[in-house]
Amino acid sequence: MPPCTACAAPLRAGARFCTRCGAPVVAVDAAPEPLAAPLVAAEVPAPVVPAPEVPARVPVTGRIAAPPARSRAATLAFVAGLAPLAISVLGNLVAAQLGSVAVERADAGQDGAWAPVLLALALVFVLNAGTLTMCAILGARGVRETANGITRGRGLAIAGLAVGGANLVLWVGGLLVSISGLSAVLG
Repeated sequence: MPPCTACAAPLRAGARFCTRCGAPVVAVDAAPEPLAAPLVAAEVPAPVVPAPEVPARVPVTGRIAAPPARSRAATLAFVAGLAPLAISVLGNLVAAQLGSVAVERADAGQDGAWAPVLLALALVFVLNAGTLTMCAILGARGVRETANGITRGRGLAIAGLAVGGANLVLWVGGLLVSISGLSAVLG
């Protein structure tokens, strides 16, 4: 098959458009028709041969833009992997402060002294579950987006998944410690 008339890229057999530039393929006859017996120039006027029609470049619509330099999902996966650590640290500090207040209130005989502590721990649980879920989703998307070899950020996506997994283990361990500590206090 002859090359593309617009960009000179090799064309596939049977292609109607160039896969490189999108220009329509112009069918070129393999062998021109043979002319009849030569005529004398005085008898027949010279034939008018039209110039070969060069197809205008067809604008490509719906073309996919170039991939970004770094995967946004990979970056967000790394951030979402680190977020549960910050949520756990802050949540446990708040729960510890509320726990010391709850001990004083429980010693004073107030009912519901432990409710703020349990609410803080439940909030930490829900926030960590949400951020770890987002970390897994964004990490998988970041790995998929960087599989083309052009978009950077695969290391961030994998690091986000690894940090998220480590935070999941710490989160479950902290949850078990909190439950065992509260069960000992609440009796």
